[in-house]
Parts: sequence; structure tokens; C-alpha cells
Amino acid sequence: MAEFESLEGDDRWDGEFAEDLVGCTLLVGLTYVDHDNQLLRRQQVFGTVVSVDRQAGILVRQETGDDFTVAPVLDAIEPAQPGIYQLADEDAAVEDPDFTALLTVRAPLRS
Repeated sequence: MAEFESLEGDDRWDGEFAEDLVGCTLLVGLTYVDHDNQLLRRQQVFGTVVSVDRQAGILVRQETGDDFTVAPVLDAIEPAQPGIYQLADEDAAVEDPDFTALLTVRAPLRS
């Protein structure tokens, strides 16, 4: 199980919103960068939120049945605009997700 820590030290947690996310659909755009902010890759994840935990993260069950854990950054989650969202890595499209989130994952400097 992954644990996440806010780099900004922001300890705000909206427990009510976290509970409301369970059962909703979430489209997440992840951008992976190295320690110098150089793009490594991009990934999109779509599924139904199974659980939201301040320490364990947001568990998203994809349509394939695979689970994906997203950092519990509730401030990054916004109500989705209605419409069709084309997934970049696949031919699939997502129609009218409940929420979207954009996150950047930064690799640590290795010595």
C-alpha cells in the first residue's frame, strides 16, 4: 500500500468530499517528470472511485478490473465538464465522467 505526503505541508482534508467521491467516476491525467521537470511520460486513468483515504490514497477501479491508486490530493479534483474525453493511449473515449484531476508526479533527485 502506498502512502503519500504533501510536499507543501497542506494538511487540509475535506472528509465529506472524500466520502462523496466514492462511487463516482474519475478521469485522472498524470504527468511524470524527472527532478529537473523534464517530461518522462503521460498517463490517463479512468474508473470508479472505490475508496478515499488520507494516507492510502484514492483507489480507482478501472473498467479492466485493475485498481490504480492516486495521491489523495483532493484539491486537484474538479467536477468534469460534460462531454467526451478521448484517452491518449487508447482508442477508448470516456463520456461524461463525474470528476477530473490533473497531477504531476516528480521523480526524486538520485545521488
